Amino acid sequence: MKKKKFIFNTAPLVIFGGGVHQLPYVQFCKKKKISTLVVDQNKNCVAKKYADYVLNIKTPNSESLITFNEIKGITKKTGVVGVLVPGVELAVLGAYIAKKFKTKGIDPLVAEVSTNKIKRAIKFKKNRIPTANFKIVKNIETIKKKPPFVIKSEYGSGSRGVRVILSETDLMSAKNQFSKVKNSKFIVEDFLTGYEISIEAFIYKKKFYYYCFAIRDIEILSKGKIIEHGSISDPLHDKQSIDKVKKIFEKGCFAIGLKEGPAKGDILFTKLGPKIIEIAARSAPLAPLISKKVYNFDMISAHIRWSMGLNPFLNSKPIDYFKTKPVCHKYLSHKKGTLYKVNGIEKIKKLKNLIKVILLRDSKYPMKLDEPNNTNRLLYVVTTGSNVNNARLNAVKSLSKIKLLYK
Repeated sequence: MKKKKFIFNTAPLVIFGGGVHQLPYVQFCKKKKISTLVVDQNKNCVAKKYADYVLNIKTPNSESLITFNEIKGITKKTGVVGVLVPGVELAVLGAYIAKKFKTKGIDPLVAEVSTNKIKRAIKFKKNRIPTANFKIVKNIETIKKKPPFVIKSEYGSGSRGVRVILSETDLMSAKNQFSKVKNSKFIVEDFLTGYEISIEAFIYKKKFYYYCFAIRDIEILSKGKIIEHGSISDPLHDKQSIDKVKKIFEKGCFAIGLKEGPAKGDILFTKLGPKIIEIAARSAPLAPLISKKVYNFDMISAHIRWSMGLNPFLNSKPIDYFKTKPVCHKYLSHKKGTLYKVNGIEKIKKLKNLIKVILLRDSKYPMKLDEPNNTNRLLYVVTTGSNVNNARLNAVKSLSKIKLLYK
């Protein structure tokens, strides 16, 4: 039986990703009667309930004529009104699709440089942007550098494809792991110490509108692996330090050609000042979801409007960061095993200082769990409080009320 073709009432907004971090965007569009075409590999993605159409297809973060042709076929009569890449690592694919449809988007070359760690590092060096000293290697087996240092694969945002080498054992493990990565060069960086800052802004007409500044809680595990436990946004943090971070971040964005749209960065504040770890031409998953409540800036509305070629600042602009409330986000810890029930989630939703609970996995039991890493968490909470310590304590307390039952 031939599949019936779907016909949109109006040109849809193409949204890459239909998970929990993209759901609020799809819900916003439904409320505003903006047609949506969600592209997600998961045919049962949570946004399915609210989207006008869900295209189930593989989404490689690269130019994909297959993806374009699928979308074009579905929207043949209406065309598309815009292309949105919210909180998902598909900047290159999104930029390519936007250009093919001639809608607003990140320049494909900028998307590629912001995604490829080697090209980004070269751009930073050429423009004298403070970052770690590095060397590019083609063969992982040729690395002879003495620890400590950092190895990164060419692609993979955040801590994906990153190993901190503190010993020869770490190096052996990294070589074994990275030898399986095909068609990739590697970047070997000096190991720097300091505290890591996550910063986010929306750039419009070359002006930066900031809506997130958080210190990340990151741990180095055995074999050089990295795991994030959460972050803390502290409006009482040293203003001079924040201004330095913003200055470096803006220079870094312009160095890679990022002059408009969402931008996120990870910056290490060292003894010698801030140094850029990465800059990405996209929003992070969490900050847009809480931006309206915490920073008085409706990032979801702004990003949607911008991708449709409209002025993004219809509803609000961010308030001064130093007038915001402290915010902590923290992941729930789990252990390896077979999980058959989770208790307490509904109870903590009623807590006074809880801003949000984000469920990251489908509640289908029994559920086999591996050792925690940055991609297999169950959930995280976002809390506030009278001060930064109180906000952090509220996150710990709320997570303590959640009980994991194993077989």
